[in-house]
Amino acid sequence: MKTIRLIASALALVMLSACLFACGGTNEPTSKTPASDNTEKTKTAETEKPATETGEASAETETAAATETPAPATPTDEPSTETPVEDPPYIFPENGVLGLLANGAAEEFGALDGNNPSFTGDGKILLFFDFATKNAGLDLADDTVINYTIKKSTSPEITGTSAIDQSVTTIKNDKGYIGLCFDVDTAFSRYESATFSISFTDKNGKEFFLNKKQIFKGISYDGVNKSKFDKASWMKKLNITTKINKQSVSQIGNVLGTDFTLTIALAKWDKNTSVDQIVSCAELFWYCYPRMYKRFGAAGQSPTSVTLAFENEGYGIASAGGNFVHIHDMWLRQNRNDFDCLTHEFAHVIQNGWNGDTCEYSGFIERFADCCRYLYAFEDGKINDLIWSLNTVEGENTRETSVRFLVWFDYFYSTEGNDLLLKFFTVCRSERYPSYMWGNAWAEIFEGSELEGLSIDEIWDMYVASDFAHLSAKRTSNKKPSPLLEAYNIREALAEREAKL
Repeated sequence: MKTIRLIASALALVMLSACLFACGGTNEPTSKTPASDNTEKTKTAETEKPATETGEASAETETAAATETPAPATPTDEPSTETPVEDPPYIFPENGVLGLLANGAAEEFGALDGNNPSFTGDGKILLFFDFATKNAGLDLADDTVINYTIKKSTSPEITGTSAIDQSVTTIKNDKGYIGLCFDVDTAFSRYESATFSISFTDKNGKEFFLNKKQIFKGISYDGVNKSKFDKASWMKKLNITTKINKQSVSQIGNVLGTDFTLTIALAKWDKNTSVDQIVSCAELFWYCYPRMYKRFGAAGQSPTSVTLAFENEGYGIASAGGNFVHIHDMWLRQNRNDFDCLTHEFAHVIQNGWNGDTCEYSGFIERFADCCRYLYAFEDGKINDLIWSLNTVEGENTRETSVRFLVWFDYFYSTEGNDLLLKFFTVCRSERYPSYMWGNAWAEIFEGSELEGLSIDEIWDMYVASDFAHLSAKRTSNKKPSPLLEAYNIREALAEREAKL
């Protein structure tokens, strides 16, 4: 009877194969090699599917796998031999997705450049790839053995085997890829580099390889990874290129016709500022700095390469000097939405060293930076205007203290061909007028405008008498702008002037 059942099963398989061939279906891999096929699908998942669609994409993949590959009736119904020429061992693709695990619990998934695995303190590695797409046949309950090789720069090659960690077999990354977690018999120091390879054989006898990936424990361990930057809206919109290094993030891009470089220094970062906040700070740079540079950069001989350092140091909330900007690692942890303090600091970089002795008041250095904080606030002040605002004339009742006065004459009297705020910037930067000669400086600034011929005191009195000087600039909700912005389209008018230049 056993012989008869085997013959019947074989005949059934022959008939099923003939039917599938006639209908155009097949159980065999396509003519593409497995590596190129997975690379193409991974690119699609990474570049075309947003994170919110990963569940849908995963479901589609599983449905496709189920419909294309009929399940055999029993394990003995599988053909005893495969076709190794058409189904070679699977090599992990260059754009495979990997991540990290900490203390046996899923944390932010991080990788140095989207390719490399990350370590945790206990020598546990979590590797992600798409078993559903490849039909790997991996049975996590079978304790599949992982063979690994690790070569550190400071020690001999380490070779070992490890079973899949059964406690984390349900972990998936943001693309729905399954996590393959296993222990390695070695410890890693912070920022230590190594070359890492693994192989394993699935339950169907198919081999899988990941060869010679350069990795190190460092900022990847803390969750800083390229994909977070690449997915950020302003990085995508402006086509910014990001690279992750041991203690820094490097970004380059051409915005408004100028090449810029942003370096995010993390050597003194103690993880108080979250990774998402760091990404938002990078977005803020690309949103506001190129715009400020286009307007004031030539007059200020401002740098196009800027370093932003997150440092758990005891000096100040934030500061700027040359092309270097510091923000205290605790500030955004305690003030979670105060990103535009950096708009202020980037304006100082644009100033590139004003001399307070040749401004009417040395405080003009800070007044200009706060003027930029308001005009160029991240995402049109969506965050800034809820937590920081221009004081009214009642709070800033002198030219020495008033930021709003600069915003007022720029909004009402600057034109495409006569930019009064740029002229103010240029006069301050030029060091041509000592403070006692600033009556002449103001006359130069307002020359050719509707304010020409008026003294600075007369112009100040015009400002004080306007409703612009008294309306609140504070937003009370996300849905409603401030009374000042309800009455005057300050940022829209600036954007229209920018578009004409």
